[in-house]
Amino acid sequence: MSGSRGGIFVLRVKKRPWGFRLFAAAVGGLLIGTLAAGPAQAEGQAGQAGPELTALAVEQSTVDATSGDATVTVNWHITDGNAAATEMFGDIAFQQVDTDGRLIGAPQTLTFSFEPQWPYQASAVAGTMASADYSHAFPVPRYAAQSTARWAVVKVTARDDRGGTFTVGRQDLGRFHAAFTATHVVDSTGPTYDGLGAVLDQPEYLYNADASVTARYRLSITDAESGFFRGQLVLSGPRGATASGSIRLTQNTDGTLRCGDYNGYDSHDVFCTVEVTLPAGAPAGTWSVSRVGLTDASGNVSVVKGLSQDPVHVTQNSSVQASDFAITPAQYNNWDGTAPLTITMKPSGFRNGIASATVLLDGCSGSVTENPVIAPDGSISLRATVPPIYTKRCTVTGIGITDGVGESAAYGTAFHGPVLDLVATQIPDTAAPVVNSASLDVTSVPASMLPRNAVLTLDVTSFVGVNRFSLTVYDASGASVNGMSGGIASVTNGPLKLTVPLQQGLAKGDYTVGFTLTDAGGLHTQYGYPSGHSLPVPGGPLLITVTDG
Repeated sequence: MSGSRGGIFVLRVKKRPWGFRLFAAAVGGLLIGTLAAGPAQAEGQAGQAGPELTALAVEQSTVDATSGDATVTVNWHITDGNAAATEMFGDIAFQQVDTDGRLIGAPQTLTFSFEPQWPYQASAVAGTMASADYSHAFPVPRYAAQSTARWAVVKVTARDDRGGTFTVGRQDLGRFHAAFTATHVVDSTGPTYDGLGAVLDQPEYLYNADASVTARYRLSITDAESGFFRGQLVLSGPRGATASGSIRLTQNTDGTLRCGDYNGYDSHDVFCTVEVTLPAGAPAGTWSVSRVGLTDASGNVSVVKGLSQDPVHVTQNSSVQASDFAITPAQYNNWDGTAPLTITMKPSGFRNGIASATVLLDGCSGSVTENPVIAPDGSISLRATVPPIYTKRCTVTGIGITDGVGESAAYGTAFHGPVLDLVATQIPDTAAPVVNSASLDVTSVPASMLPRNAVLTLDVTSFVGVNRFSLTVYDASGASVNGMSGGIASVTNGPLKLTVPLQQGLAKGDYTVGFTLTDAGGLHTQYGYPSGHSLPVPGGPLLITVTDG
């Protein structure tokens, strides 16, 4: 049934239930409204029907968005032939469309679910899972590249909780004519960036003889009006070779935004990471960031060219090589401080000397050596440092060298190069601490002088150093009456002084002291405990007598 009312053509579709009146009107050559059409592209579980978009419309044909708070109401209807389905999730994407049909700027996404739930923006307003009406006031962006912009629904997707899905693309959505025209504040400038640089773990060298390699960068992007949408980073290498990587601001399921590795809440100030893949065999030499192109949500583009930033050395080890790799000492002593390591190799094929050599290590601190000295035997040496005590193993993960004319070679997993077998380990702790002598500065104390502390002086020998202690004061029956424990500055040889607490109220009589010394490797030795499960104290028991007075 159809008719006219006030010059507006009204169409009612009886084939599908619909809780809204659907309009179609010619506005400046743009058809606004909906015509219920055949099923959308749908998929369900084998042998049963899935969800289907059966109607879609926007209520306003034009809207003034210059205030920043304009909305258009979008109505849609979804059926689901799967009787077991109890929930529906999906999204609707609006995007600017040029007069020639070209999509402009960033899509604006509206998310929905059958039941109201965060972070979905819309939910069903009537019906059941089998046939439900949805409606939502879609916020229209304030900015566009021109004062007037055409917006259309360009994609609708949905899925139910039984595996049924559908996706309706731009071509099929054309039959619904769900579009509107908006007046905008003009945004005529593209995004800007600062803080461009390689990510912290980006290798300085990349070996690409057999496989592609990836260079990773991060940058901070600002667009105060429309907000950032997407971009591209270009690297330039030898002989005019280039490679590029793209970035795009996307929305997470919880409504937050993501650009590469970074999450955020604002499209106007964005941190992004971007990856650029260099194919296997790409020309060896120095590759640098040469161009950055950024696009905002309105479609404005800004391009910065002529850059030469954050170089990375790409190599197939064809011009310069290295051999005879070694690490010394094979076992290091870092129990009482840092330990030095030396990595040696013999470069060949280089010209004008070696300009720079880099060593990377797992668990230890590597180094970069500028203009390393070439020894008479043709070798060069790189230095590394092992942190104290807790580093048990130090593995060389990358070695890179660059000669005086810019040719390079790379080895090790950190640079995706040929495998290195360079490992140094900590000298093991095999000897527990030894006490050579022990004495107390107080052996008798009147009860009236309590509380007070006695000082226990130990002469110790420990390969890795004593750094913890525990001591206990026992009465004549072997019962504990006080004690103390804790960490101390490492002592490998010589005197170690410990405090023995003597509390107020100790009864007249004899008291003994037992103690435990623990070294940095976790080995311990016990002395003087009344249980008999410890070593005797050198020179006899540690005895303190409490007297009258």
